[in-house]
Order: sequence, then C-alpha cells, then structure tokens
Amino acid sequence: MLVIGGDYYTYSQRELLSETKDRWSFVLQHHSIAAALLYFVLLPAQLLIFVFDLLPWHLAGWFFALLVAEHGAQEINRLLVAMQRQILASLVLLVRMGLWVWVALGLMWINPSYRQIETVFAAWLVGALLAAAAGFVVVWREGRPWRSWPVDWTWLRKGFAVALLYLIATTSFRSLMTFDRYFVEALAGQDYLGVYVLYIGMAMAVISVVDAGVFFFLYPKLVAAQRQDDMVQVRKLMKELTIWALGVSIVIGLLVGLFAPWTVVTWIGNPLYAEHLHVLWLLLLMAVIYALGMVAHYGLYAHGADKSILFAHISSLLVFFTAVTLLANLLPFEATAVALNLGFAWMGMLKYLRLRKVRLTASAEASSPTQ
Repeated sequence: MLVIGGDYYTYSQRELLSETKDRWSFVLQHHSIAAALLYFVLLPAQLLIFVFDLLPWHLAGWFFALLVAEHGAQEINRLLVAMQRQILASLVLLVRMGLWVWVALGLMWINPSYRQIETVFAAWLVGALLAAAAGFVVVWREGRPWRSWPVDWTWLRKGFAVALLYLIATTSFRSLMTFDRYFVEALAGQDYLGVYVLYIGMAMAVISVVDAGVFFFLYPKLVAAQRQDDMVQVRKLMKELTIWALGVSIVIGLLVGLFAPWTVVTWIGNPLYAEHLHVLWLLLLMAVIYALGMVAHYGLYAHGADKSILFAHISSLLVFFTAVTLLANLLPFEATAVALNLGFAWMGMLKYLRLRKVRLTASAEASSPTQ
C-alpha cells in the first residue's frame, strides 16, 4: 500500500486544506489522476512478489483485490480526516480494520466448513469495500460542486516531488519499526523477541490512540490556519496539540504499564514476560516521545517544510543503528528499546529546532517592509 500509493496524499491533503470548498473537486480529481498513474506504473510490479515465490500464485487474485480495496479505503479515510469528518472516519476505520473479523468468527463458529483462509480473505475484502463505499458517498457529497477541470500537469509534478520526499521519510520511519525486531532476535534470541513484540504492540496502541484521538482532530485545523496565515489560531492549535498529545500519551501509557502485570502477564503465565516489564516501560516512554515529536512534525507539515521532515527521519535511523551497536554487548535485550527512544528523541528535537527556525524566518519576512 505504501508503494502503490506513493504517499501522494501528503501533498493532496495539504492542498485540499489550502483551497476553498469550490475547488475541492479540482484536488480530488487530480489526486485520482495521480493515483491512476501510480497504479499503472507500480501495481504490475507487485507481480514480482509471486515471481520470486514470496507468495504462491494461487493467492495472486486475493492479493491484488485486497491491495486495491485496502488502499482505496485508506485514501478515503484520509480524505474524511482532512475534510474534518473525523467521527465518520473513525467509523469507516472500524469497519475496515475490525468489524469484519467478528463476522468471520461468527461464520466459523456457526459452520466449521468456513474455517479456512478463504473465509478470512473474503470477509476482509468485503469489510474494505464497505468501508470504501461508505466513505466515498460522504467524500462525493463534501466535494460538491463538481465540475470537470483541465489537467494541471504542473500541479501533478509538484505533487510527485513532495510525495517522493515523504515516501522516503515514511520508509525511514517504518524501517525503525521493522529493524528493531531483527535486532532483538539477533541480540537476545527468539524467546525475547516474543516478549518484545508483545510490548512494542502495546506501546504502538498508545500511539494509535493519540493519532486517532488528538492529531486526526487538530492537524487539519492547523494546516488550514497556517495556509490562511492566521498565526493567532496556529499558536493556539499548536499549544492544544502539545497539551493533548503529551497528556493523552502519558495517561494511556501509565494505564497500560500499571495494568500490564495483572492482565497480559498473568494471562500468558510465562515468567519471562514478568521479568522484563521494564522493557515495556521503556517502549511506553518511546510512545510519549514520539507523540511529542509529532506536534513539531505537523507544524513543519503545515509550513510545507518537507525537506526538514525528511532529514529528521533519515538521520534518526543513523542514531538508532549507532545506539544499538554501542549498547549491544552491554544491554542485549534492552538495547533496541533504548535505541528507539534515542532515535525518536533525536527526530523530535530536530523537528522542533527546524520549526523554530522556520517560524522566525516567516516572522522576519512578514515584518519586513515591502520593497
């Protein structure tokens, strides 16, 4: 989904929030053209997954159907957030990501013949299609008045340039959250990897709550205010983002950490999990650092300081790898969690410093006399 989407939404969403509603159809139409071009080039390339036997050929039909349906539903969900229909976006996300699972479980419980992988694929596909269809109806209504716009190739090319920066930045971020598993397995072993995967999942749940409960509601307003040069509103929203992101991440993180010994650890019954609860706390701290850094991220995004975001993400990878290397022998299991904290702290610090510089530059330009 990351590959075929090309992160083009990062450009089109910001443009949507910068335009008056009578030009939303222009942005939506051009985003659709960009998506079609990306599909034309990148979708056939996914056949390499089957050519190199990463997946068997008999799953190709399911794979491409799910890929397109999931990507379409995801893009519509993002549009709903940008259009400030966050509650509906959350409902669409619920249908796409979870509701279909219970339908599949019900079918398997009623009729054992449904207990096969095709049932899961079919329920997953229906869930994604229903989510996309429900969201599409709202996007269609919000995008009115519709008209046919001539293709603006300059707009599209600029979008591809911006999207490429974010694609690299997103890949860097995803790399942090992928290589960590490999490092834990290499340094500590399979048993400890199981502990780590459970605890990183709990920490990522905190991040998901902050994203859905804070950022999805406030960042569209921040981008719109920035594009309108309403600096009073920008400062107000940045303050709200900071307070809510920090507050929610700390509260949810504390709840997860305090209840972990009586819930997950007790249910699993493996003493290895209880012995390493301190790693969970390290990862919950990482979630708080991440949430705080995302405040500056959205500030830079609203300003259009895309290269600053790219540099912060790439350099954080170097910090992460360096920290793991230095701590590998001293703290074989904890090294990865500590390195994630350092990587996200570095990323957030760079974003805050760059945001401060961007603001000072913008203020200086605004206060300088017109020549």
